[in-house]
Amino acid sequence: MTTVDNVVAGDDDVQAVRRWVRLSCTEPGTHLPALTEIAGDLRLSTDTVRSALEQLAAEGMVTLFEGYRLYSVGTTTPTERAYRLLRTAIHRGYEPGERFMTRYDIGQHFDIGGKEAAAAVRQLIAEGLLVGPRGQYVNAFSPEQQRRRVKQLRERASQLRREALELMRTAREIEQQLPAGGDSQPT
Repeated sequence: MTTVDNVVAGDDDVQAVRRWVRLSCTEPGTHLPALTEIAGDLRLSTDTVRSALEQLAAEGMVTLFEGYRLYSVGTTTPTERAYRLLRTAIHRGYEPGERFMTRYDIGQHFDIGGKEAAAAVRQLIAEGLLVGPRGQYVNAFSPEQQRRRVKQLRERASQLRREALELMRTAREIEQQLPAGGDSQPT
């Protein structure tokens, strides 16, 4: 276990922080709020939350950015984030043969740096999703790409189902803790 200012998060605290991260931040690369906010939500000390997050960072669930003590979900690099955003945009909003965004448009629309946009476009060209001298057009999806896309969509649906079940379980726990009777006010 990791020691932070002589505070070591217990297994229950680590599980509470893990559940909070999983339910609050589902997209890799999402920055977590301030430790004080997480600690307030979970009614834990900030040192305990910090210790738990460092344990989760060792597992790869969150990433610690050195020098700032900022945490984000998962280990997504800016280029991976750009690639995911562009791939999702292609699959959701573009037809084969349609002109894709310029790198400038990508940067403006997704708030991505030029280097990350260029690297993501190169990766999409290498995969065959974009074609043209500078990857300006969406390529027709090959059967292999379509199978990969179906697999990714099914995996995401499975993740969302698990998250929904976890949210329902949490909602039931909260409902069970509420007092019974007619003292509740309609909203």
